[in-house]
Amino acid sequence: MRRGTRSVRLGATVVAVALLAAACGSGRNDNAGGGGGGSATTVAGGVNIDTSLCTDYQPTQGISGDTIKFGSSFPQSGLYAAYAEISKGYLAYFKYVNAGGGVQGKKIEMVTKDDQYDSGKTKANVDELTQKDGVFGLFNVVGTPNNLAIRDDMGDACVPDLFVASGSQLWGDTAKYPWLIGSIPSYATESAIFADYLKSNKPDAKVSILQQNDDFGDGYVVAFKKAIEGTNITVVDEQKYNATDPDVKSQVTTMAKSGADTTLLAATALKCPQALNAVKESGWKPLTYISGTCTSSTIVGLAKDANSGVLSSIYLKDPADPEWNSDPAMKDFQTLGAQYGLSAADLKNGIVGYGWTMGALLTTTLKAAPELTREAVMQAAYGLQNETPGLVLPGISINTAGSKDPYVIEQMQIGQYNGNYWALQGQVVSYEGKTSQYASVN
Repeated sequence: MRRGTRSVRLGATVVAVALLAAACGSGRNDNAGGGGGGSATTVAGGVNIDTSLCTDYQPTQGISGDTIKFGSSFPQSGLYAAYAEISKGYLAYFKYVNAGGGVQGKKIEMVTKDDQYDSGKTKANVDELTQKDGVFGLFNVVGTPNNLAIRDDMGDACVPDLFVASGSQLWGDTAKYPWLIGSIPSYATESAIFADYLKSNKPDAKVSILQQNDDFGDGYVVAFKKAIEGTNITVVDEQKYNATDPDVKSQVTTMAKSGADTTLLAATALKCPQALNAVKESGWKPLTYISGTCTSSTIVGLAKDANSGVLSSIYLKDPADPEWNSDPAMKDFQTLGAQYGLSAADLKNGIVGYGWTMGALLTTTLKAAPELTREAVMQAAYGLQNETPGLVLPGISINTAGSKDPYVIEQMQIGQYNGNYWALQGQVVSYEGKTSQYASVN
């Protein structure tokens, strides 16, 4: 296989097969008001949802003249500000699309707001986006707790929450939450792939886990424990931190004394390089796996270079890796990205590359929708078939099958960081149709 990618695990690809005009709704809330005037409709290969349950269903809100307006909330300041780099990629992609006339005659407009990764601020931002700014839908809202904070409200109002920047195992319950779809491999699947790697390469591993104390961290831990059942792999220590904690040094110090020879870092943003640095400073030398959310050079690059050798799951081509210089998709990113506002540094940044791919994902979804209504676009998102666009690695394709399999990406490859890029190990691992085995939704 070809060499690695440094890009953030948040990756996704483009979409979609046009389905029949559907009807959508918040099947989740039995108490939602019935002001929408919709009805239940089953679409072959799609999701059965009911707009009659919407509090105030407005199928074309956000579409005016030659524009279609989307909104997003994500950290643009504070400890998690690195994820603001994502928007650079998709905003450049939308400029490219709009210069060519837009999608179905509509130019894509984005309204973004800073939430500092605070779910309360996310909710306030989204209330403003949907009620004041009048967006058609949400796009690429960052964070598991942040999307949980708005999931019920968006379901009640039947507002699409498209391609969220979170791999939570919770994003698979289409019966209750048909208006939200993920964009990246489930953290549960990622844990299962690491467990499979250990079964083959370190079958007697003694694992210490560092996890963020929320649904993000739980997604890794629950799935990992399930995946190692019946093996000789054991979890000997678990440490937690809160997202607002200044560092994780004390937790890592405890882990280093646990007797573990392997560590799973279910951490994100600055906590990843902090943990890697603390591991090095402690003198502990475990086999280390980090969350795919940390693989961008913007994040892992903050760790000391002695931390090379760390493992993660990869699914996007790394813009910084010259291996991909002659790749057609990478050439498009480099050429068009520069033309539409990305700097030289942006064009080497995996997080920006993910954002570019996400822009392509939303664009193709809109093209696939038989009409630009909220329900039709949502059904198009649930109809991805064998798509391999953007910066997705060779051997990986994007498929969704409505309620049967709503997970966008279920294929990854283990990569090992060598201080400059992620060198791919082995072959692409496919969990197509299997994510639900490790993901518990609620």
